[in-house]
Amino acid sequence: MSTTIILGAGIIGVSTARYLSDHQPPSSVHIVEPSADLFASASGFAGGFLAKDWFGPALSSLGDLSYEEHRKLAEAHDGRSKWGYSRSTSLSYTASSENTSKTRGDDWLRDGTSRAGIAPSIPVETAEESPGWLRRRAGDYTEKIAGDDSTAQLYVLF
Repeated sequence: MSTTIILGAGIIGVSTARYLSDHQPPSSVHIVEPSADLFASASGFAGGFLAKDWFGPALSSLGDLSYEEHRKLAEAHDGRSKWGYSRSTSLSYTASSENTSKTRGDDWLRDGTSRAGIAPSIPVETAEESPGWLRRRAGDYTEKIAGDDSTAQLYVLF
């Protein structure tokens, strides 16, 4: 019997362990979490954010598989009420007083190892396409970086 060791007990690690336990003896799947603190790594910093296509070429198929497995599990097990699974639209917003060059407002996300730098970009030019709660002024720029077919949010109450 082979043994599988998964590094990291975040959303990807736990989901991978769950998937593998359907295909091999659960006792052969082991999760190792190197951090002594909860929510100290990618999953915790992402706040339950899931993206289908925000990965580089080497990981794009894994990102797609992970996103689709989350969606299927949520549909099969009432994930909306049990763990707050919800498909979402992701926007980048730049206020005119902060930046008038219409550049993306998520530069801080693209530093380091963030996946945001490779997210697709879809301009949203009119206020009607922005959420109703978002107050816009002349010159503000909103950019749709993902639709509800490729991003989702989840939360689990502990």
